Amino acid sequence: MKDRNIPITEDELHAYVDGELPAERRADVEAWLTAHPEEAERVQSWRAMAEMLHARYDAVAQEPVP
Repeated sequence: MKDRNIPITEDELHAYVDGELPAERRADVEAWLTAHPEEAERVQSWRAMAEMLHARYDAVAQEPVP
């Protein structure tokens, strides 16, 4: 039995942005974000920052170590 009343944590929000949140919890987080638009905006800003960092540094991270 799933308890859908478990609070959404900050760690879960970060895991959601990073694509590391377990699938069984993703729907709960998405529903919570729909009900909390201010938090959804904050999470979207994290996602935008992560995408910017990946675009800038992923190529460097893949370079061979000298």
